[in-house]
Amino acid sequence: MKRSSPKIRILRFIWGTIPWLVVVLIVVFVVNMGGLIKEKKTRLEEAKKAAIKKEVPAVRVITLTLEPRRLVDKINLPAQVEPSKEVRIKAEVPGQVVEVFVEEGQTVKKGQVLMKLDDRDYQSRLARIEANYRLAKLNYERTRALVKKKITAATKLDEIEAQLKDLTAQRSEAKLALGRTRITSPICCLLNELSAEKGDFVTIGDPVAQILEIDTVKVTVGVPESDVAAIFDLEEADVLIEALGKLRVKGRKVFLSRQPRTIARLYDLKLIVPNPRRRILPGMFARVELVKRVFDQALAVPLYAVITQGNENVVFVEREGRAEKRNIDLGVLIGWQVQVTSGLKPGDRVIIVGHRFLDTGQQVEVIKNVTDPSEILKS
Repeated sequence: MKRSSPKIRILRFIWGTIPWLVVVLIVVFVVNMGGLIKEKKTRLEEAKKAAIKKEVPAVRVITLTLEPRRLVDKINLPAQVEPSKEVRIKAEVPGQVVEVFVEEGQTVKKGQVLMKLDDRDYQSRLARIEANYRLAKLNYERTRALVKKKITAATKLDEIEAQLKDLTAQRSEAKLALGRTRITSPICCLLNELSAEKGDFVTIGDPVAQILEIDTVKVTVGVPESDVAAIFDLEEADVLIEALGKLRVKGRKVFLSRQPRTIARLYDLKLIVPNPRRRILPGMFARVELVKRVFDQALAVPLYAVITQGNENVVFVEREGRAEKRNIDLGVLIGWQVQVTSGLKPGDRVIIVGHRFLDTGQQVEVIKNVTDPSEILKS
């Protein structure tokens, strides 16, 4: 077979590569055209945005000038008012009430007689025992003298001595029972209730009066398990009494239970509250404010000023008449304010009204600037 010349082989190679060359040129052309189209599209969009921004009038907004302020992280919990002391006085001996010396609502002193039971049976018993005691004592003295003279056996003296001791015990019991016919107050407090009246017959254990100590009252509040650690070192707390026009008083911590009292895992915190005018009454509903943490130099914005975008939190700041978006990190939520831990600095003018439809660079008109968000509520 006759071999082709080199010149023919070169021509054949060139002819075979022409289609591939054409394909490559087409691909390069398409890529370049795509880049040009994309670039032109981007320029058109930017021009469109600029035109829109230029055409859209400035948004009227209200701003908040950030200043470091004291933030208090606290919880407000329902509580119950109780007397600091409650004594239920009960009859210690049976008998008929023959006299009542006090009235409900008055202040009684410690040891003051509240009522008297019929004591005639007790007087008679004591008189009989006293007579037997005196007789036994005389017999004891005579027998002891005879024993010394060895006229009577010593065993006779032992019998009389035992009898004398028994009568001594009976006499003490009779005096104690007689004394219990006068029912007295064990503490100095307010007589809240009389359960027995003149003519009633009471037996041992029957309630006859209730006495309350309310010059100071006890406020008990159930603290959730999640907040217990924050109040271990608490010394006092504000107590608000709803029924007295939200009267605010200070309560001193006296006890924190170490075991929850309910399946809700609430730990009892007991506070003592002064009540010199006795206006705070047992059974009243109260609320207790417990301070968990205090931030002395914190930056905070209203929660409604924060916009959530995906996993980010942003606010808009007014700068030279235009809106500027800032990513921020949040701390604790206190009421309707939220702490800002990063992304803002003192002096920034955060847009708190009119910020929902803003975009970065958009022109804004500040119609009002405040330093305290609560001023918005007053306007």
